Amino acid sequence: MEKFFNPRSVAVIGASSKKGKIGYEILKNVIESGVKVYPVNPNREEILGKKCYKSLIDVDGEIDLAVIAVEAKECIEVIEECGRKNIKNVVVISGGFKESGNFFLEEKLREKAKKYGVRIIGPNCIGVFNGKNNFNTFFQRNMDLPDFGNVAILTQSGTFGIALLEGFANENIGVSKFVSYGNKADVDEVELIKYLQDDMETKIIAMYVEEIGRKFFEGNFTKPIVILKSGRGKLGQRAAQLHTGAMATNYEIFKGACKQKNVIFADDFEEFFGIIKIIAMRGIPKGNKLSVITNGAGPSVLACDFMEDAKYIELKEDIIDLTGSATAADYINAIEKNDADILLLTFVFQDAPLTESFEKLYEWLEKNSRFYISLALGGKFVEEQRKKLAKLKIPSFEEPRVLINSLNKILEYSMRK
Repeated sequence: MEKFFNPRSVAVIGASSKKGKIGYEILKNVIESGVKVYPVNPNREEILGKKCYKSLIDVDGEIDLAVIAVEAKECIEVIEECGRKNIKNVVVISGGFKESGNFFLEEKLREKAKKYGVRIIGPNCIGVFNGKNNFNTFFQRNMDLPDFGNVAILTQSGTFGIALLEGFANENIGVSKFVSYGNKADVDEVELIKYLQDDMETKIIAMYVEEIGRKFFEGNFTKPIVILKSGRGKLGQRAAQLHTGAMATNYEIFKGACKQKNVIFADDFEEFFGIIKIIAMRGIPKGNKLSVITNGAGPSVLACDFMEDAKYIELKEDIIDLTGSATAADYINAIEKNDADILLLTFVFQDAPLTESFEKLYEWLEKNSRFYISLALGGKFVEEQRKKLAKLKIPSFEEPRVLINSLNKILEYSMRK
């Protein structure tokens, strides 16, 4: 698996000289990562300053990874060339396989790869990203990629994966490894999880799945796994089949299996993102007693409403309302007197007394680490403060429901563990 993320040399089959083409963007992204690149296109002598080869067989050097972006029907021959060239790791970006009803062609792809011991990620995917060295096989442009961090992302949907990567970049959440595995004709989530559980750089595994088999739940998980599953109802299952060729899985059975294996399942994208954000930034709470400290009670009261149904969160005491006259010193004093396991800091950043002193509060929070989560509502000014909190590794939310539900799922995981 390692060569998917740390290749010394990469061949791009279907490389294009035309800006905007998938083969052009993949080649450009691979070149920018700094690895040795071999563009393969029988109709070009050179692309982006790199010598172009008519086929893989014409390449003199050793190739660790091949990225294929040609028509689906051409992929079988390319895999044959990979086998003859002793390339063992291949990412097939190309679509047009079982998601289009072409089950026979995908089976031929799998059989050809097996014949030569070639491992395939894909087809119908955007491939891989390594947060540490910035290597990626994407054909997207103008993406905000996150810094290196402790979250690994596994997704059947490239579009969903892009949204996560850009969301992470915006929230200052780092990524260790990313895999968009599409139809999973060969390498699947089971193998990837096994690899990531041994990966010292990965602390959390986040998964978006459209189908997941019994084999997944036969494993033993040593790291938190957070799953968002689509294809829950008949319409969603039909859409998933058209997207990645995914077969239906009963959602209630899936949720029950997750609980048995202590896998954290999210009910929607906001909750999925919230769970990941809290664990990535603060880890797992040591206890479940929560205190609320605020200079504006409204959002905190709403959070308490949602706590009524959050059976794993225990409110330690009544809301500590510092009122709109609160300064940084008032927050610091309230925190120092509080011994709760989790501190929910609700901010009305627009209140002048806090606005005049919040830099002092940030300096203090950076030096006095506790299990902080924050809640702040507002426009551009508040968004700027939320980004400052993110730099302090304090997860910040706008929606009380998402915060409470996300935290409750994490505490359920912790208690089951």
